[in-house]
Amino acid sequence: MKPTRHILAVIIMAFAALCAPLRNAVAQAADGLVGTWSLVSLTVAKSGNDAELLGPHPQGQLIFGKDGRYVLIVLSSDLPKFTSGDRQQGTAEENAKITRGNVAHFGTYAVDPAAQVIVFHIQKSTFPNWDAEVQRRPFTLDGDRLTYITPGAFGYGSSKVVWQRMK
Repeated sequence: MKPTRHILAVIIMAFAALCAPLRNAVAQAADGLVGTWSLVSLTVAKSGNDAELLGPHPQGQLIFGKDGRYVLIVLSSDLPKFTSGDRQQGTAEENAKITRGNVAHFGTYAVDPAAQVIVFHIQKSTFPNWDAEVQRRPFTLDGDRLTYITPGAFGYGSSKVVWQRMK
């Protein structure tokens, strides 16, 4: 009976030793994303060409918290002002341009460093079809430049999103 317990103890210790570096790798990859990022570009593959979904020079921020929460907002640089001065009284054209000119969502995130994937657990989004979705986005991190791919974004092809770390 004692040899079986000894073998079981060795197996458990070996498993724990193998898992410890993995937890550390996850923490390091996640730590590399923590902070505030400024949007550089957002392009969508549409009919084989890259298109600027939100027009030229969109603006945005992405914040990854140490607590595993994130907030993302991207806006077209040419959103119209409401002629009435009241956002509840926007014209159909104003409302349509504003709806097409923004993307925002928030929730929690995790990093899978082995697969080089950010996993977004979207709580709510300005694109309600994404509410309560889990999305895996392949990413690269090159110094202070983060690039990820959003597969099948907005009914088009995939989108490529590039962020620069803010200092």
